[in-house]
Amino acid sequence: MSLKEGIFASPFNASDDEIDPNTENGKEVLSQPPATKWELWGYYLYYNGDNGYTMFSYMVNILQSLAYKGGYYPDTPDVKGCDIYSDKVCYVPWTGGNGIPVASMTLYVQAISFCIQFLIFTTFGSLADYGSWNKYILLIVTIVGCATQIIPIAWAFNDGSAWNAMMGIEILALISYGASLVFYGAAFPTLSDNLPIVRKARADPDMTKEESQVVSDKWRNHVSAISTVFSNIGFLVLTGILSGVSFIKWEKYSFRDGDQHVLGNDPLYNYIGTVVCGAYWVINAIPYFLAVPRGRRGPDLPAGANQFTIGWKSIYVAFKEARKLRYLFLYLFAYLLFADAVSTTNQMIGIVQGEITSFSAQQVTILNLASAVTSIIGCLFFLWLAKRFNVKTKTNLLIIITLSGVVAVWGCFGIGLDNFGIKTTWELWVFYVWSGLFTAPIWAWQNTLLAELCPRGKENLFFGLFGVINKGSSWLGPVVVSAITEHTNNLWKGWPFVLALFVVSIVIVFFIDVDKAKIDIDQYLANEKLESEKIETNELAVAEVEEKN
Repeated sequence: MSLKEGIFASPFNASDDEIDPNTENGKEVLSQPPATKWELWGYYLYYNGDNGYTMFSYMVNILQSLAYKGGYYPDTPDVKGCDIYSDKVCYVPWTGGNGIPVASMTLYVQAISFCIQFLIFTTFGSLADYGSWNKYILLIVTIVGCATQIIPIAWAFNDGSAWNAMMGIEILALISYGASLVFYGAAFPTLSDNLPIVRKARADPDMTKEESQVVSDKWRNHVSAISTVFSNIGFLVLTGILSGVSFIKWEKYSFRDGDQHVLGNDPLYNYIGTVVCGAYWVINAIPYFLAVPRGRRGPDLPAGANQFTIGWKSIYVAFKEARKLRYLFLYLFAYLLFADAVSTTNQMIGIVQGEITSFSAQQVTILNLASAVTSIIGCLFFLWLAKRFNVKTKTNLLIIITLSGVVAVWGCFGIGLDNFGIKTTWELWVFYVWSGLFTAPIWAWQNTLLAELCPRGKENLFFGLFGVINKGSSWLGPVVVSAITEHTNNLWKGWPFVLALFVVSIVIVFFIDVDKAKIDIDQYLANEKLESEKIETNELAVAEVEEKN
């Protein structure tokens, strides 16, 4: 298979003129407008801008550096400010009167944001299913997300007194970023299923359901993987530009002896970097919102439904429906475990890299440049692997989760060793290359497997459920690791817990039988159709009786 036929294949070699509008399948397909090249490329570009680069680099550096300036050492609580080059554990004031380590505070910030996301997504998340709400909610969280990445520049020369204000901005930034990923992901199945070539297959009376499903799965894989590649391209573009700019000669800062007098070694560069990231997101988000066709919408809000309670009811219904699909329900638990494990890993690395590099924006930028390059290679490699050797989605995901879990094993060595276990600069280099190759693709393949396990027509319901559950459970890793750090003053003692999350999720995914899951889905849809017909028959019978009377 050539690259043109594989990675660069076009889904626009078909048209609605080839669809019979008189068939049931044809009517269903034509009820939605077809996806256009403009919409598809707008979708890719959005993820190019919403790449999350600053969330685990500059924003974390800014929060921690301000906390160090405003923090204290437990043995000298009245002396404000900690030395970023010291091995002593720096504390910040916290609720209850007792201070906590800066590392614990940073993890608690993550946990708080995830809890708030859970409440918000549960209350408003299902609005993505009705009317054109998805587009507008995504627009709102995009505006908030971009703003929170730009605002920190106001504290570029702060003495550390604004660390708690920065903590609030960080929480808001995490919430808006998480929301953007959920609503962006919810648009993926509808977009993919309305590509012209998929629409033709779905409406083709000469194709069996299984054959049309193969076409649908192929292009879902394609869109999911390519969108992830674009996210990593955005990562690469930003890191490439910011890495180059970081080497500009700079004399407006009091550098340490031995440090290069370049802009990247001035703490100011963390603030410049996050402003650039926010502006880049704005530029790349605009095309998608202009390209979404007016007819792209879900059903109207059910009669008598309330927008503030429908989300909770939808989650209840989704849980209830998921229990009828055993493998989807099983994947629910695996999904929340490995997603939490990956998220906690990234958060811990964000803290560790700040301590190892002394919050050097230049080093963090260059490390992320390595990650950006390898992320693109990793995503394309797993896509090529799937297409060239017909490797199934589940197999690819298992490989990715297992290789991602190696990082947790590696981190465990840092409990007893001072020079190994993600404690040195060279290990940071290895981590960023490794995670780029083997962790970055996880976001594409986890969504693809979820799409395969979802009944057609229920994608938004279950994608919304998984998004909510993911956010609702993602406080677990940060809280546990933060508590461990708070009581032991050793962040590395949290790695065994992260490793346990990876191991349990791998075991669960291994026992998911995708082929049997598809049989369950067919039975589920058949039962649902039968139930619907019974209700319709009863309603007609009641209407006839009332008419006679």
